[in-house]
Amino acid sequence: MQNTFIIFVFRRHKVQIYMKKLIPVLVAVFTVCNSYAIMGQPVSGPVIRKVVIDPGHGGHDPGALSPDRKLREKDINLSVARYLGQEINKNYPEIEVLFTRDKDFAVDLDKRGTIASEQHADLFISIHVNSARKNTSVSMGPETWVFGGDRSLRKDDSYDVVLKENEVIRFEDNYKTKYEGFDPDNPQSMIVFNFQKDAIMRQSRILGTCVQQSLRQGPLRGVGNDRGMKEGGFVVLAYCSMPAVLVELGFINSSTDRRVLSSEDGRRNLARQLFTGFEKYMETYAENGKLHMTLDEEDAQTEKRYRVQVMASMEKLPDSDGVLKTYPQIQYIVSPDQIYKYKYTMGDFITIEEAQQYCNTLRSGLFPDAFIIAVKDGKLVPVN
Repeated sequence: MQNTFIIFVFRRHKVQIYMKKLIPVLVAVFTVCNSYAIMGQPVSGPVIRKVVIDPGHGGHDPGALSPDRKLREKDINLSVARYLGQEINKNYPEIEVLFTRDKDFAVDLDKRGTIASEQHADLFISIHVNSARKNTSVSMGPETWVFGGDRSLRKDDSYDVVLKENEVIRFEDNYKTKYEGFDPDNPQSMIVFNFQKDAIMRQSRILGTCVQQSLRQGPLRGVGNDRGMKEGGFVVLAYCSMPAVLVELGFINSSTDRRVLSSEDGRRNLARQLFTGFEKYMETYAENGKLHMTLDEEDAQTEKRYRVQVMASMEKLPDSDGVLKTYPQIQYIVSPDQIYKYKYTMGDFITIEEAQQYCNTLRSGLFPDAFIIAVKDGKLVPVN
């Protein structure tokens, strides 16, 4: 450390990284997307050391119920979560697996994501079971969600999932005060968190696509069209500062799905399909052993791209650095001819206008001195 100087562009006063309550901002309307095309996008993958698995609902919140009210979503979620954790531990012993709950108790929605953030988790997987407006004998299939925003202008069944999962805040004490007036019955009050985590969102979509493709090969694949990987304003995902997905395994009021959901073998098989999606993500996109890598061959730029520099250092920051652990999407490039040769950046944009918009957001938040740089073939080049 004797010759190392680090330029941090945080404000001088202490930054509160983890929010304790929701802060409503402008509602952003996103189109629900079936994102298989995302698989082809060049992405620099993260290192996965810790995974948080979130069994949805619990305690006084049973979640969705079977028609006879004997089969409870909260029990299915916990069972599948445990099996998934076992699969990860068995195949990736170097990865630590944590649970937001390991027994039948309630956890507030905001605390689930906060637990993952405070534990510096690298992935967050929330497990749920769906329900339809009417009972059916047909298997309707799984769907996977990432955080994306309000779909209040689309009056279809899929938005019911967002409302259903968010309305559990009614079980929490003083939720109107805690969530600052958010109404789970009113789509117009949907809150979008302005985390400005472009790289995290992109990785979430990739993870979601891997998981959804795997679930479609499993015991609850559905008989119709693929329900897809979608975006929605889930409160539980809003508090995550890492790639995060919410999966709806199947429909508890489908007699076909219920035969799988109610059996231990069925739950094991669902966990295996979740693990297969996780493993696909690990094999294809995770870069274990190459933490905060520079652009790899797949992501090498043949054209100039724009990024936002948030800090710089004379020497490479250690893997244990708090900023890098808090913001796993941060990448670096090396400029050997400069004193502060390690340039740590966020975002990756084709146009300078997109980069400037992102830069302005970072400046108004945790990185007031952020600025735009240009990168080509993994090297720093003039912006203009």
